Amino acid sequence: MGTALLSFENKSADRRRARIINFRGNVMTIHADSSDTAGQFAMLELEGSTGGEPPLHVHRNEDEFFLVLEGRLKVLRGTEELMLEAGDSAFLPRNIAHTFKIVSKRARFLNCITPAGFEQFFRDLGQAAGPDGVLREPGKPFSTEEMIRLAGLYACTLMP
Repeated sequence: MGTALLSFENKSADRRRARIINFRGNVMTIHADSSDTAGQFAMLELEGSTGGEPPLHVHRNEDEFFLVLEGRLKVLRGTEELMLEAGDSAFLPRNIAHTFKIVSKRARFLNCITPAGFEQFFRDLGQAAGPDGVLREPGKPFSTEEMIRLAGLYACTLMP
């Protein structure tokens, strides 16, 4: 996995600015967030395996764009099912239900979110991690109900 473009020393007092997060067992690097782009977009890199993907969901405020770097993703966008391999991309517009599933052993992909802001959802639920994805603080389990509640605060509806 590449190094974050902006250096950041992860201090527990500044946990909300964590650049590398373990989220549902997968590693997420936040290369650019709202504070870096004046709220225009967030750029995330995700690396992981099957099991940590989100349930079907709808963003009311954000569009997303995926670019697969390694592996394969099956993306559901409304009624469409897309199979994405390395080099493939997909646009996921707001107000359209979508999700993805990692269908290879591992996958690595970029996720651009516009406008920025939703990246904070991952910081709120995930755990700060080192560059190798190893947790830097004790893991804090969260329930599906907590994930649904928090997503609602970010104008996102999860449909587990």
